[in-house]
Amino acid sequence: MKIELYQEGQEKAIHQLIKKVYDEFVAKDYSNEGNVIFYDWISPNKIAERQSENNSLWVASEDNMIVGMIEIKNNNHISLLFVEKTYQGRGIAKVLVKEALEYCKKVDRNLETYSVNASPFSIPIYEKLGFKAIKEIQETNGIIYLPMEMKINNIL
Repeated sequence: MKIELYQEGQEKAIHQLIKKVYDEFVAKDYSNEGNVIFYDWISPNKIAERQSENNSLWVASEDNMIVGMIEIKNNNHISLLFVEKTYQGRGIAKVLVKEALEYCKKVDRNLETYSVNASPFSIPIYEKLGFKAIKEIQETNGIIYLPMEMKINNIL
């Protein structure tokens, strides 16, 4: 398994991975409006655009195939974390989170917390990684999520 920073040109493969996993595990929890908004958010051009903003993205690959990804916004918020179905349960999400968050800590040594707006499907995964709910489940534009946070000293 290789973990590396996003490279221009990977956005189509990243989009395909996210959409495949999302369609199977997450889409059913969202309204049509929420799904349309999410699909727009993960379009290849939007993925590439965000990397020139204050985002960082890492991919996990095996045999030159992207099998996982994580995107961090503003150096402290997980905006996307997806692992290919056949690779789930192997600790890839944990490695991606650890790699990304260690990088964030290097960028900002005063960083105290990491946050995520977890989909209903991902809540148990984030809890296992050390995140705790900080509010009740929310819904915005058809997207259902639980705001969660992890203290920096709880880094994996």
